[in-house]
Formats: sequence, structure tokens, C-alpha cells
Amino acid sequence: MTDVNYDNIERYLSGSMTDKERHHFEAELDENEELAQELHFYMYVNRSISECLYHTPTDHRNFNQGKNKRRQDVSKIKWIALISIGAVLAAMALWRPLKSGRLADASTIKMAAINAEGLPVGNKYADIIDLFNEGKYEEALPLLNGALTERPNDLYIRYYRGVTFLNLKYLGSARRDLLKVYTENAPQMYDAAYYIALSYLEEEDDYKESARNWLNKIPEEAPISSKAEALKKML
Repeated sequence: MTDVNYDNIERYLSGSMTDKERHHFEAELDENEELAQELHFYMYVNRSISECLYHTPTDHRNFNQGKNKRRQDVSKIKWIALISIGAVLAAMALWRPLKSGRLADASTIKMAAINAEGLPVGNKYADIIDLFNEGKYEEALPLLNGALTERPNDLYIRYYRGVTFLNLKYLGSARRDLLKVYTENAPQMYDAAYYIALSYLEEEDDYKESARNWLNKIPEEAPISSKAEALKKML
């Protein structure tokens, strides 16, 4: 079993890493499947904690039962730290409605049954398409990862995985996928540029200039240019 540094997972989710540390951590995610799985589980826990804030004690009990089943090897101290981080993240989400609202665009994207070459994908990605279009990004992500493992050059899947990462607020991972789509001149390249800009605006630090630079890459004739211009006026 590969050693997993849970402190780094907690610091990554809390936004306390430096840019260099975050980039190194995200690069490690691509190589360390166990680390990626633990990160996704921590995200699940944070989401569950947020839901428990508005549900009955029965929900909380069910959550704890699921938690104990998934992570028997994690000490009580780790769970206390994790719950604290989840509470902080939930509070941040409540107090930052305008900033989080920018991602509303990303959540309206529907996965088309046509790939980057304009060809129908048939039933090959039917499960992924259904989950993505229902907004079940956490469930769609493992399937998208599997599809890219089989076909790493599939820009159709990479674009939608980038949007999935963005909706889950894995901002660095979203940018890596979307940057690949942009640099390969895929049909969604300007959409990718727009969502890269959105990812910078979701960062804790002020990356308005980076966002503006990506919005400036979008030409007037691009279908998404009107959204890009509207967003630039808000910066």
C-alpha cells in the first residue's frame, strides 16, 4: 500500500497550500491512484457533513455508519480534523454566494453524444452522459477517469472531465484538462478557455488578471464570446 499524507489532503482542501505545493500535489494525483481515491473520499465526507447541517440526527447516524465502514484505519483525531475542515468549507460556501454562483455556467453544460470529431459516440459513454447530465459529477468522475485511461487522447472525454473537475472545485485538475483541450485546438477550445477563466475566479487568491487573459483569447465569432465579454465587464 502506498503511503498517503492525509495532512496534505486536508491542506489541499482547505486552500492552505502554496501554489508550488498545490501544483506538486495535483501532479502526484495523476500518478497515485490511492491518493486520488482518498481525496475523493474526503470530498464525499465534506459534502456529507454539509448535508448533515440541514438534516435530522438519523441522517447523521447513517453518515457515521458509512464513514466507519469506509475508513476503519483512520484515527478519531483525523476525523475530528476532517470534520473541522468540512465545517469551514461549508461556512465558506454559505458566505460566498456570488463567487460560487459563477460556476452556475459550468453546471448547465450538457454532455453531447457527439465526440470532438463530430461523430456520434453511440452507447459507449451512455452511463457517463447520463450521470454528467444529471449533475452527478462525483459518480461520473471515476467513469471519466477510466475512459481516459483507455483513450488518453480523447479530447471529448477530457473536456467533460475538465468541466466535471470544475463543478467539483478541483480547480487545478480542471485547468490541466481544459488547457489540453485548448492547446490541441479541439472544437471546444474556446469554451475551455472560458472555463479556465472561471476556475481562476474560484481561487482563494486574486487571479483576476489570469482570468482576464484567458477571456481575451476568445474571439468574437466564438459562440461563447458573449458570456466572455459579460464576465470581463464584471472584473
